[in-house]
Amino acid sequence: MKAFNRTQTVLLECLSAALFEKQLHITDADWKAVFREANAHKVFPLVFDASKALVTEESLLQKAQKLTRRSVATTVNINYAHAELHRLMQKENIPYVTFKGLSSSLYYPHPELRVCGDVDFYVAPEDFERCEATVENAGFLCSGRERKHTSFEKNGLTYELHRQMNGIPLNDLGERLTQEAFGDLIATAMEYDGGQGTVKIPDKLHHGLILLLHTLSHMTAEGIGLRHLCDWAVFESSLSNEEFTALFEKPLKEFGLWRFAQLLSLCSVEYLGAPYRDWQGSAENEVLEAMILDILAAGNFGKKDEDRKGQIKYIADRGEFTQSTDSILKQAGKTIAKKAALENTSKAAVVAEYVRNVLAGKRKPDSKKTLDAAAQRKALYSEFHLFETDVF
Repeated sequence: MKAFNRTQTVLLECLSAALFEKQLHITDADWKAVFREANAHKVFPLVFDASKALVTEESLLQKAQKLTRRSVATTVNINYAHAELHRLMQKENIPYVTFKGLSSSLYYPHPELRVCGDVDFYVAPEDFERCEATVENAGFLCSGRERKHTSFEKNGLTYELHRQMNGIPLNDLGERLTQEAFGDLIATAMEYDGGQGTVKIPDKLHHGLILLLHTLSHMTAEGIGLRHLCDWAVFESSLSNEEFTALFEKPLKEFGLWRFAQLLSLCSVEYLGAPYRDWQGSAENEVLEAMILDILAAGNFGKKDEDRKGQIKYIADRGEFTQSTDSILKQAGKTIAKKAALENTSKAAVVAEYVRNVLAGKRKPDSKKTLDAAAQRKALYSEFHLFETDVF
């Protein structure tokens, strides 16, 4: 792991110990730096729980304990919020399912240590407007509307009501994915009660599909942190080779997600100590190293590197595919054309506005560093063969 600094190496070793209950043997670590990095990736409670016996600085230990207790309290509060939502949906007879945070935590050895941020839930398109009205009438304040979801706030928590899953391309394949893979998402949902109340969560097939789509959607845009990789690692490793293959091989190959699933798992094996399964196949070390370095550089949703937001327009085209296959220059041209169409102006006017903002100091021009980083990321993501159905 020569490409990694000591802090990153220790961080990954701590996560391996936390996720797969292994012993840590670390004698030289800057724990303050490790904890800072863990926080940027939203895996702090996991890292601290694995390493607390090794931390000798009393003031740091106390601060870390306080932060962990606060995180666990927030997670418990979010779990209660899920149960409150369930009671409301049941009362109003609105079929629904929650996904991501709570359902992901259930695959961890200690679910309370998985950092949760909000409540994500899905209803069928025909129930969407009725559900919006229902939650608003129940005291939820609308805080934003986007194409795929509406956001609400209540008691300091964010709720996202989804009509479509992130990562699904807007094309014929995406339409098939929506209908064939997610058409029975609500019907196959399971009830779960961990002590805070009942909640509806996806079955294993749908949970895995959601994790993959959510991860690729953000990874090929602003970036993902280690929490995303941990979610996939504990979920995938909970299934035997035979169970995973029976559930996922056919749909993932049909929708061009099989190679991405293989690479995420191989990355988990190599850097988090997850168990190897035959279905994962193999990959060159350079590809796996590029993946983990990409994740480490980004932090949770690109938190660690502001430059990644500038790279998105050269990489992602969420209106068509999560990852654009165009060249860097062609992708930039398409971004300009879309902005012009949205603003009902010309492409020349969009470029002129960009130049004016640069000259006025309102924004910095995209640097060679930005372009080079975007090109490197595109090269990596091309290895995923996203939505390519003729790879196998």
